[in-house]
Amino acid sequence: MKYPAILSLLVIGVVSCHSDRPLHPGLTADISDATHGTNTNQFFFWLPPIVNQSAPASQVFSQQLSPLVLITDEGPATSPLAVCNVPGTVIRMFSGSDVTVSDAAYHVNWHTGQDNLNPDCNYRITVKTAGTVLGFADVDVASGGNQLKNVNTDQDIPLLDDRTLPIKFFIGVGSQCTAGVADCGEGTARPGQNTTIVTTSGRAGIFVPNGAVTEETTISIQSVDNFDAQCIPTLLQQFPGTPGGSDNSCYDYHKDTPGKFASLVTIGICPETRAFALDHPTLDLLQIFQLDVVNDQQLIRALDNTPAPFLQCDPHFSPSFGSRRSVFGDLANALGRLIGPRPLYASSRTTMFDLGAGGSTDGFSRFTWALPVAGLINFDLAPDGITQILPGAVVNSAYSHLGVSFSRTSALGACPGTAVYANSDNGPLGLAQPQNNVSVCPQGSPSAFSEATAGAIEAQFTVPVAQVCIDATPILPAVPVGGVLEGAYLQAFDVNGAALSQLAATASQVTQTLCVQHTNGANQGDIAVVQFAGAATMPAIFDNLSFSRIAISR
Repeated sequence: MKYPAILSLLVIGVVSCHSDRPLHPGLTADISDATHGTNTNQFFFWLPPIVNQSAPASQVFSQQLSPLVLITDEGPATSPLAVCNVPGTVIRMFSGSDVTVSDAAYHVNWHTGQDNLNPDCNYRITVKTAGTVLGFADVDVASGGNQLKNVNTDQDIPLLDDRTLPIKFFIGVGSQCTAGVADCGEGTARPGQNTTIVTTSGRAGIFVPNGAVTEETTISIQSVDNFDAQCIPTLLQQFPGTPGGSDNSCYDYHKDTPGKFASLVTIGICPETRAFALDHPTLDLLQIFQLDVVNDQQLIRALDNTPAPFLQCDPHFSPSFGSRRSVFGDLANALGRLIGPRPLYASSRTTMFDLGAGGSTDGFSRFTWALPVAGLINFDLAPDGITQILPGAVVNSAYSHLGVSFSRTSALGACPGTAVYANSDNGPLGLAQPQNNVSVCPQGSPSAFSEATAGAIEAQFTVPVAQVCIDATPILPAVPVGGVLEGAYLQAFDVNGAALSQLAATASQVTQTLCVQHTNGANQGDIAVVQFAGAATMPAIFDNLSFSRIAISR
């Protein structure tokens, strides 16, 4: 018959403890946690009855992980002839709902009587997250008795009545991050659930909506503490903050599963102090930029601005954001505030960050804030690069999130009014084209216009730029000698309305890219406004307005 078993924890290196039951002479016992062993995870601690120690008061409990607890047969403990499994064979696994959380600790109940433990074999309890071992403890099995022996304290600890061993352990925030980072956040996103993870400082986080993952995915967020001046190499006008400090805005995001998310997730980072010192319109132009390395090539892209209600620096902060009950209402409220009238935030400069402290992405890498140095407006897509601008739409403020707004120098003429339109009608006969142009005339009228008949379109820049370009297509051939020699023009002005530079297109029915460029004495762009129209009475079509905040050689 098989006898009941008791478990004795064997801690390597403990030679001063005494027991009235000798240990198996052939067993090499081991234990690993933050206070035992070498090269251990400093955020993992065994708790009683495994080890008689308390959770560290200096660490924050990492309650959002999904630990895996394995019981393995490690082979003979007494003699090579013992009948044991191949070392490392899993005899019991606890995951998901088997592992519970209470009192700032993870709990698993191992019903030892269900596994027919062999006193001649050695067993190991191992805790993993994201495939990484956090800690382990070897246990000794002896015949008879109703207790386990903790050799650290030489104390007998009763098993539960059904011969159950309570396994308890503490994981601190930082277990999934690089050792020594100043700020870390971690958690596991599960299919069918919303998941919100925020770092211990509250400066960075992520929202993973229901449907974004198809399997359990462990996520870590950690500050980058070792950059010099640039969080993302070669990214211009970035605001990374102070590495290793409380003002850091440079973070790495990682997940343990390959590939991209099934749907977009929202990452959020609080901008650094220098960013909040900017004027309100400039602050709203900042975007989170993402660095990807593909085939040893750096790819940098800007994320679409979105609210991050899980961060306190976000003007749409909601403590309950992410719960099933609140998430859709929170998002609707936040997005509603974006497109609705903006309040005047006078009490705090941080609340001036109207567009939110987040960005949408489908993958992870390194992120930081920067002022976009260039932009392209094709009048076919909205600033998010996805939403279509319908023909006939008014675009006066459609691109304000890019720092560009449009108006007219005259409300009179062939197409009276103040609206600037996306117009797909091309040419004097109003022939429809597959793309929108920008025009003073609504859909149904030719998009071509001239200064003499309708005035000019004016583009105003929230932050002065160094270069502006636009495609111009005069629609009539060159006129005879003595007529108009220019087909279209683009003229730049500074913030005070002083003319800076002008470029004209020739009067030929060929698309020409007109560019004006100007910087001040500090080599900073000072173009605040540009005007464009067909020259005199020559109609012209305009499309693809681009700008750069740094001078570009052409």
